[in-house]
Amino acid sequence: MRVFNFKLLCRLLSYIESYKMIFLWTLFVSTSFGVLSTVRPVLIQLGFDNYIVNSNHLHIGEFELNFTHIICVIFLFLCVEALFQFIFIYRSNYLAQKIIHNLRIEVFSKITRLPIQHFDTTPTGSLITRVVSDMEAIAAVFSQGFLVIFGDIFKMLLIITCMFFVNSKLALISLSFLPFLIIATIIFQKYMHNAFSKVRKYISKMNVFIYENIIGVHVVQIFAQEKNAFESFKKINSQHRDAHIKTVLYFSVFLPIVDVCSAIAMGVLVWFGASSILDFSSTITIGQIIAFILFINMLFRPLRAIADRLNVLQMGSVAAARVFDLLDLQIKKNNYDVKYNGRKSLMGEILFKDVSFEYKKNERVLSNLNFAIASNETLAIVGPTGSGKTTMINLLMKWYTPTNGKIYINNIDFKNISVETLRSNFGIVLQNSFFLSDTLMENIKFFNQISDEEVMNAVNQIGLSDFINQFPGKYSYHVGERGSSLSEGEKQLVSFLRTYLINPSYLILDEATSSMDPLTEILIQKTIKKIAQDRTAIIIAHRLSTIRSADKIILLENGKILEYGSHKELMDSKGEYYEYYNQQFVNG
Repeated sequence: MRVFNFKLLCRLLSYIESYKMIFLWTLFVSTSFGVLSTVRPVLIQLGFDNYIVNSNHLHIGEFELNFTHIICVIFLFLCVEALFQFIFIYRSNYLAQKIIHNLRIEVFSKITRLPIQHFDTTPTGSLITRVVSDMEAIAAVFSQGFLVIFGDIFKMLLIITCMFFVNSKLALISLSFLPFLIIATIIFQKYMHNAFSKVRKYISKMNVFIYENIIGVHVVQIFAQEKNAFESFKKINSQHRDAHIKTVLYFSVFLPIVDVCSAIAMGVLVWFGASSILDFSSTITIGQIIAFILFINMLFRPLRAIADRLNVLQMGSVAAARVFDLLDLQIKKNNYDVKYNGRKSLMGEILFKDVSFEYKKNERVLSNLNFAIASNETLAIVGPTGSGKTTMINLLMKWYTPTNGKIYINNIDFKNISVETLRSNFGIVLQNSFFLSDTLMENIKFFNQISDEEVMNAVNQIGLSDFINQFPGKYSYHVGERGSSLSEGEKQLVSFLRTYLINPSYLILDEATSSMDPLTEILIQKTIKKIAQDRTAIIIAHRLSTIRSADKIILLENGKILEYGSHKELMDSKGEYYEYYNQQFVNG
């Protein structure tokens, strides 16, 4: 079993390239900090052997170094150590946040460009985990992982070198338990890898569950399922707890092993050193024993810390795998006609030629659709629920690709038109529009670079001034989360304004089916007429007035066109449309 995915960790390290100088400076501080802390036991040994035991004096050239000088040097080293430690902690976290800032933007950009099919099969909470929780785990890799591990390993090698420089016999005794600890660390990390994978999995599950239940809390309460929802949450929460406890269990076994080995090493060291000193034939001094006690503490502490840092790398490795799986998703690219790539204007007829579509293999939703929508013509699509009306819109917006057949716009093959060009020319008003938790003005603009004056002029042109003025604060009115303070009719009117402001060549309207008061319905119908004027419009019709005013009507059932023509033509033929119209719109 692999402990780490080194390919992923190397890919993470590649993000340091943009901040190379910060990284190198932090690395320098880390190594300097290690050097200063390693020199301290040597200074203590010199002070103890020369001033406390033997009362000797050290000379550097003509300068005589007394005990006070040694204490001052040690104190100075401690101050510089503290300063370097502050710089290291600040710069390593600064580097981590810079990298994660860029990586989070990259991930969010990828999510917004993913095809709609991906969201059909991926829970929203799982994607939120990638952008938030997984990113924090990756940030820890840079702030508490790579740099700290490098500094600790460098410090350990320096300590081992100093040990052999001071006394090779004591060094061998002190290091006798090191191979055992290295093996224990490797075994420990293998178990921790699986444990951390489960922790990340249950964090994602918990995020998905909480998101879905908060979004659907009204439905949960309507069906009185609070208790069942709570029990389900308790189960997921318990699974997350158990996975986390398992990591704590492994940790609680490993850390005492390190402490016991450290204590035994010091005990053996003191025993051997004291025996040698009492023998009077050894060159071992009391100062060296004290220095080695400090060395052992300094050596085993980084080893113990490295286990912590390796856990950080484990968590980061698991999180990075999930994030990079998302970043590596391939978005299909087509070779667009240069003329129709970018924000170019499109005009002309829309043609469906033998178009069929399947969401799942062998489960056909649309079958051999053939029809045309002339320029500046309004087409109404009617039919029972599940007949494929919304699927036709999905194909036009390139959220899905036809299984068979072709779509043309102004005799241009649909495949040769980029998504950017297509969607910049289409304005769409859905039944369930998305709203920001912001002001009415910002929801009307909806990220478009439009001035307040343009918005106000559009409101006057459509005749919605009274609609806006009814809100407290008018354009500054806060609509609440997902537009909770707006009625369905008011949401539709805001959506119409959004669409009108982008001035699209083609208009798609999916009218709201919920009942509205007569005044709002009249206002919506007036707005539809205004916004559809001089535009090619496709309307999924749910209202009698919309059907009558449409130039052409398609009656769709089970993904097939049963009848196609104007309202008068279809009524005069007294076929399927005649029956549907009388049943749904007259008698209904």
